[in-house]
Amino acid sequence: MTAQPDLFGNPLATAVANSRSIGRRPVNDMDSVERVLGVAEKEGYVLVGVAERVFHKVGRSEITPASGHEAEVVHQLLDAKWLTKGGTHTYNCGGYEGLGNSVLVPKKTREKARLWRNLAPLPKNK
Repeated sequence: MTAQPDLFGNPLATAVANSRSIGRRPVNDMDSVERVLGVAEKEGYVLVGVAERVFHKVGRSEITPASGHEAEVVHQLLDAKWLTKGGTHTYNCGGYEGLGNSVLVPKKTREKARLWRNLAPLPKNK
């Protein structure tokens, strides 16, 4: 019997093992993944510091902290190569200025996200 695949087609047991080895649990909530991909495409995310804390880009150089759950999804998508780490830029957050890396959305990810958005939702059981 084969293991159930995660959202990215990897066997679930492998995805869980990889996520736990770096201290994160896998997120298999498709709505969360789609929301994060939408934000990444429209506004953008930024990784700050050695711990790569996740921030929302709210202007050309302004950022605000992302929620913990959202940060987990961003890191999972980075680990799966559905998002990539971009160049270093200077950002402002709450009066502080510092360096951060932009988060990029590769073309194959944009295409897959567009496909997911165009799929009809499954009917709900009553």
